[in-house]
Order: sequence, then C-alpha cells, then structure tokens
Amino acid sequence: MASPTSRRVIAALAAGLLLSGPLAACSSGSDGSSGSTGSGTSDGGSGGEVTLTVWARDGDNSMEDQLDAFEKAHPGIKVELSLVSNDQYLTKFANSIRAGSVPDLINFDIINAPLLATQGQLMDITEQSRALANFDQLAPAGIEVGTIDDAIYSLPVALTGSQMFWNKALFEAAGLDPETPPTTLAEVKEFAEKIQATGDDVTGFSTIGGTGQAFTGFPSGWADGATLFTEPGPDQVATFADPAMVAMVAWYQDMWSSGLMQVTDEPNQDPGNVGSQNALAGKVGIMFTGANVFAGAEDQFGSAPGIPGHDGTLASFLGGNQAAIPLGSKHPEEAWTLLEWLVSDEEAARINGEAGWIAPDLALAQELAQDEWASNRVGSLAVGELPVSIAYFATINDPNGPWAQNSQAVIFQGADPETSMTQAQEQANQLIRDAYSQLG
Repeated sequence: MASPTSRRVIAALAAGLLLSGPLAACSSGSDGSSGSTGSGTSDGGSGGEVTLTVWARDGDNSMEDQLDAFEKAHPGIKVELSLVSNDQYLTKFANSIRAGSVPDLINFDIINAPLLATQGQLMDITEQSRALANFDQLAPAGIEVGTIDDAIYSLPVALTGSQMFWNKALFEAAGLDPETPPTTLAEVKEFAEKIQATGDDVTGFSTIGGTGQAFTGFPSGWADGATLFTEPGPDQVATFADPAMVAMVAWYQDMWSSGLMQVTDEPNQDPGNVGSQNALAGKVGIMFTGANVFAGAEDQFGSAPGIPGHDGTLASFLGGNQAAIPLGSKHPEEAWTLLEWLVSDEEAARINGEAGWIAPDLALAQELAQDEWASNRVGSLAVGELPVSIAYFATINDPNGPWAQNSQAVIFQGADPETSMTQAQEQANQLIRDAYSQLG
C-alpha cells in the first residue's frame, strides 16, 4: 500500500541509517568528543573559531535570519547553512551517515522526528534539555514527538498550528454575531447554512484543501478524545477506527453532501488556489485551515485558538520543524549552544514570528504576540497534537496511503465511515509492521 516514494524513504533509512548504525554510534568528533554536549557555552568554547554545518529544509524562510543573529551573538561560532529539499532530506542524511560526514545540526520536518530518533543516529539531549530554564514552556507536542523511551533526541524550533477562522462581514449578513463564533461541529453546520443562505455566490464552509486530513480533520477527532496510534514501538497499531475519528469523517461527509463546502475542497480540484482566493474575496463563511493561510487579513476574519470537536473542545495539528544533533557531529557543544539559542532566545522567537512561525517557547511567543489574532495563533499550539509513528508518512501523508484514500472515499464518495476507517486501520497496521521489519 505504501507509495514508491514512501518505500524509498523507508528503504533509504533502513539501508543508510540502520546499517550504518554501529559505525555512527561509535563515531566521535574530530576533536575527540564522545558525543556529549556537556552544558554548552555561549561564546563558542575556549578554543578558536568554530564553524558549524547546519541543514534545514528549503523553504524555511526564518533559518537564515536566525543564524545571522546567532553569529552576531556568538562571535566564536560561524554557521554554514545548507538548504535541502524536503523530499530528499532523509535520503541525503542517510548518505551523510554512510560517508561519515554528518552535519553538526539538522533542522527537519517535525513528522520525521520519531523515525530519526528510533534509528539511534541522534544525540541524546535529555539532560541538557530538561536543564533548560524554559523547558516547561516548550510546546508539549514538540517535546513528545522528539522523545523515545523517555529520552529526548530533538526539540521543536519553529512551529505552526491549525485554527478555525470566520468572515465577520458574512456573519453580520447572516444575522450572526461576529464576536460569537460556533463552538461545536453542530454549530459550525448551523452557522454555515445561515451564511450560505445569504447569496448564491457564498459558501458556508471550507477547509481550503486537505479536507478531513491532518491540519483540518484530526483536531476535531482529538478534541473528542480520539487517537490515531498507540504508543510508538514495534507493537504500535493504528486506531483510525476510533469512534471519534469515524464521527469526524462522517461529519465532513454530511457537510459535503449538504452542499455546504466549496467544490475546491475536493482533492485535486484546486490547482489555482481558488479556494483560498474565494475566502479572501469574502465568499466563504467559516474555514478550518492552517494558521498562516489568512495572515495579513486580520481585519476581515475572526480566529479561534484551534478547531472544535462535537462537544466544544478545541484542538490543533502541530506542524513545523524540529532540530537535533546527529551522532558524529564534529562540534556537539557548539551545536547545543545553537539549539539552546533557537529554543530559548527572544531574538530567535521574534524572527520566527516575523517569518510566520511560532516560537517553541509558548510563554515567550505569547509575550511577543501583539494582539488577539497573534495570541490565538500561539494558543493553538497549547492544544496542538501530532501523531507519533515511524510510519507517519506511509499511513497518513501519502496521498495514496490508507488514511487519505479511505477518508476521502467517505467524505466525497459516500462510503460507509466505520467500514472504511476500519479498512484504513488494517492497511495502516500492515505498513507499521513493514516499517519496523525493515528497520530490523
């Protein structure tokens, strides 16, 4: 069931990370470091100038500015940044391990944190992390996804969430109070019906793409108490048929069949980003989508710190970047100095905010929030969750994978929700078994 891409990723990791494990696990830096970061130093240590090599995903528009600021604050440390295509990131990292030439710090898609940590190729930073003065203020889901068997291997450095937005003018046109948004999924439908009744060119609800998927659908299931996986490990199983997740996709099926959603919400029906343009043009009443979709349109929309479930609880999907120090880093102490700065420093948090990211220190991010709109963006992370599985891509992200295929069959083709999600769960369990079997 895994796509060729996901199979290649797993195979590359199995071949590159796992098979090179003994070598990397025993490797040490050129300075004789055993891989411990110690307490780190803020000035680059007692020796001469150190040059750190850092990898980040291309499209991460905050990293360059952050590294410039870090260098100014740490005269003894220079940083060489390499931007790596997200599609090639894991394969390139595996190749660097095979070659014995890993970067000093990697900044990567947060969903890959469990897979990288499970491979034993990242430095255990538990002691240093727990000693951080702001450790308890870091986004909980970001800590959880970087932790395997109570050991921390990566920390969140730049985050985003998902939220409910609504068009204030359409609320008024429908006789609704723009300061009183819907609080449950039942109210979302009720309000959407009233808004859509205001005009032929108005749609009541939209997800701006990704209907029923990670950013838009999972939060409603989590808000109602659902899970997607059991604890990570060889015995992990998917729980896609959790009654709350089944109820979530059934709700979307009802919204779609009731004609309350944009046609562009159907997969592959919005190549020109028309759905977003319609919303910005004031033609959509209520939206479940990513936190940055309506940045700059604060006067037009209201926002909530999350997405509601059936009972009014809010939840959000946690996206963004995680950072870690690979085993074999030549400068682990300086790499920790950089990682500590990224998760703790106010300047790093400010640059994150300017680039559209949310700083991992939620208390600091909240202090920097200028208004209710910004405060709600930060608040969405306090209720943010992220499924933890080494088979995340194959089971959820892959457009041909079990979650995407079965949930879309329910929502857009009228398939039975319970039957389809049970089928998705069974397919996902096989992919999880396959992933662990390839890892050994």
